[in-house]
Amino acid sequence: MDGPHGDQKQYGSAHGKGHEDCSRVCVTERVRQKKDSGTEKVNKDFLDVMLEYEGDGKEGPDKISESNVTIIIMEMFFSGSDTTSSTIEWAMAELLRNPNSMRKVKEEINSVVGLYGKVEEKNMDQLPYLQAVVKENLILHPALPLLLPRNEMHDSSYMGYQIHKCL
Repeated sequence: MDGPHGDQKQYGSAHGKGHEDCSRVCVTERVRQKKDSGTEKVNKDFLDVMLEYEGDGKEGPDKISESNVTIIIMEMFFSGSDTTSSTIEWAMAELLRNPNSMRKVKEEINSVVGLYGKVEEKNMDQLPYLQAVVKENLILHPALPLLLPRNEMHDSSYMGYQIHKCL
């Protein structure tokens, strides 16, 4: 779906190559580190678990290939960055449409972190208006429902249109 930024295809392909290269390098580097160290890592992260996965071969693969791990990591980058950037773009579009709200957000941020300061998580309790703007934006433009498939549980009617239950 296009957001206020326009066509998603061009944006996705430009970022896709960078994410793919980064993911491949991260996976390859981790495999090399594991071979070089020869010891079992105590604190494992998601990438370690994916690379060490060994299934029973009945319901899935015996092992997840490096190529598939790279794809999984890349998809995680895409899904996280796309929803975040889309949410920020919609928030900015809404603030541009409402100059009074934009002014209030700017004043609140300037009073807490200064004119050239950087908003950090530790500042969020002091930024109630910004929090309200973010929450309102998520109500108006939710990212999650666009990503999840939805099915009708029963036949229904909406604005004169019949919507049939999905099988």
